[in-house]
Amino acid sequence: MSNHDDLPIRDSSLSGLRQPLQQDGLAFDIVKPFGPSILETQLPADILSKMLKLTDHVLTDANRESWGPYLVGQIREEPSIPKAILDEFGVLDYLERLFAEYVIGCMYCDANPEYKRGVDLLKTSGQYRNPTQIDIESAWIVSQQSGEYNPIHSHSKATLSSVMYLKVPEHMQDKPIPNKENTDGYLEFVDRSAGNNSLQLQTSTVRLKPQVGRFYIFPASLLHLVYPFNTDGERRSVSINVNHKI
Repeated sequence: MSNHDDLPIRDSSLSGLRQPLQQDGLAFDIVKPFGPSILETQLPADILSKMLKLTDHVLTDANRESWGPYLVGQIREEPSIPKAILDEFGVLDYLERLFAEYVIGCMYCDANPEYKRGVDLLKTSGQYRNPTQIDIESAWIVSQQSGEYNPIHSHSKATLSSVMYLKVPEHMQDKPIPNKENTDGYLEFVDRSAGNNSLQLQTSTVRLKPQVGRFYIFPASLLHLVYPFNTDGERRSVSINVNHKI
């Protein structure tokens, strides 16, 4: 895997050790804000357009199936996205390849220099194939409205999870409390109990401001939560759970 200069990640809200990677036309960063690594990328324009059309299609389907009974979110509209729909709208291959590259990317970033050199040589030989098997376990839309939220949770029936942002209210951050950090609508990852960070020398949580087109992949066991917001508009995201094997 090689560094690249064309990854469209700008003003990222995810801080940590960052490794830009590129493989088979996919550009992404592997970021280590604490223990687990997280993939961060910007959806290509055509994939973003397809995902907006796909979610519009599902949300207006009178026969849509709610995935809400299987979720902890205090959110009214959480319809399931069948795998066949992902395929029909032409996004399934992109998603499966990106999940597979996340797995190998995490291994690459944590490896010693000799292993990395071997991988790089294999890639230049044209003989490299990602061996990761990806099986999408579930996918659903989170059409979050004012006052709704997702309490802290993890995903127990998968090995990997993800979130992509398709719509963000224009004025979601317009009602701050004076002298307080405004986290309305933010996503927060929680790696462990905070304790005394001055002694532990580690980061325990990281908050992300949602941005349209931003896509994150992370271990399904990683605790995360979503804060409510108090303005009009839809905060639309899609979550996908995956089981993987190497």
